[in-house]
Amino acid sequence: MTSQLPASATLQATGEYERSLQFLYNRLNYERQVRGAEDYPFRLQRFIKLLQELDLGHFLHEPGVDPSVPLIHIAGTKGKGSTATMVSSVLTDAGYRTGLYSSPHLHDLEERFRIDGLPCTPKQLVDLVDSLRAPTTQIEQADGALSFFELTTALALLHFQRQHCDVVVVEVGLGGRLDSTNVCAPSVTAITSIGLDHQHVLGHTLEKIAAEKAGIIKSPVPVVSGATQPEVNAVIRDKANTVGAPFYCLGNHFDVDYQPASDWGSSAVFRGHRAPLARERRIQLSMEGAHQAKNAAIAAVLIDLLRDRTLVRGKPFQISESAIERGLANCHCIGRTERWLLNDNRMAIVDSAHNDDSIEALCDTLRQRCADRPIVTVFGTSTDKTVEPMLNRLAEVSTRLVLTRFLGNPRYRDPEQLRPLVSESIRNQTEVVEDPLRACEIALSSTPPGGTLVVCGSFFLAAECRHWIAQQSKRA
Repeated sequence: MTSQLPASATLQATGEYERSLQFLYNRLNYERQVRGAEDYPFRLQRFIKLLQELDLGHFLHEPGVDPSVPLIHIAGTKGKGSTATMVSSVLTDAGYRTGLYSSPHLHDLEERFRIDGLPCTPKQLVDLVDSLRAPTTQIEQADGALSFFELTTALALLHFQRQHCDVVVVEVGLGGRLDSTNVCAPSVTAITSIGLDHQHVLGHTLEKIAAEKAGIIKSPVPVVSGATQPEVNAVIRDKANTVGAPFYCLGNHFDVDYQPASDWGSSAVFRGHRAPLARERRIQLSMEGAHQAKNAAIAAVLIDLLRDRTLVRGKPFQISESAIERGLANCHCIGRTERWLLNDNRMAIVDSAHNDDSIEALCDTLRQRCADRPIVTVFGTSTDKTVEPMLNRLAEVSTRLVLTRFLGNPRYRDPEQLRPLVSESIRNQTEVVEDPLRACEIALSSTPPGGTLVVCGSFFLAAECRHWIAQQSKRA
């Protein structure tokens, strides 16, 4: 009897999978660029042509025309990935076949293209890339090279169409106004937060960054804002008023009260102050932190707006309160304040926090959960990040700091350059270890019983260290 290899193994053996990945990764990829994207010509018309060639024109925004497939479009400096995952979890629990496009991935590219929580298979990825080859070549001959993100966005929409998704949730890649996802026709939109990140592309003030992210707002599509700065919400509100988009804002049209759960996770009470938002609902989350309670509140508002105005399968959305409760309670996001229990009553936390706002949220969680624990932090980040504020926040909660880099992406910041930026309060307890796994080993060996090991600073660092930490947990 001849043994049958799994499809993924066959693809690996023939090289089809690797060739498909190279077709994508050989494009301009901002996620791997050492320099910024300021010189890259963002041309949405070129991407529109690609979608039309792939018979995906029904996803395109056309003023006055309702989208044929309900689509939730989410931007923000932080929180957009978690919020998108929460929304998709609720929709799946309610019985709708739900596609989720998010970025970046931690381990495998297929993580970016999920249906009902499951990533596309390697075989599906190969087939999707094969469908992209001819139209991509044709368009590039006339209009110049398409980017990695443009191709993965097209790949996601093609996958969701082929798999007959009822509804699609799309996370913005960078900014909003010129992001390739912004050609899509949304049913509802959200801007989760505004902070200083990617300033070399989006601008050097909160107002300029807000204006770029507010570029996703379209008439008459409702927009939900989780931003808390008055000057930022003024920008978002003005754009919504200008185009005629209903505007819902945290702290005005809805609120959320947060309490940490007894062991891990969050409890929250949501209150809506304007129809059609629910007047009150209690939310239990497996995800940790006040910031996740806020993200859950934004997700709940998006669901309320979908229930109020959107059709799927020709009928209004049918999403029960129990589906909202279960979808939020069962939602998990890998690499977001992710916890492992280790031996000697130690624990490890991996967080992809990579800017000042997300590091602040992580530190708030550490103060809440680890106030009486020694904290040893492994930190590495990218060249385009404003590092000093992140290091200052980590110095306030850490007893020891190990600076490192990631190996799989050239955008890393040399950890030796980080050392002079470390606060004097912890500089004598700071060391540089170039290899990230060796850095984790050293950090864990110096974490006393009852202590906490933290890895943060970058999606790329989280990806390279997460498996190793999971193995230490299995040995506990």
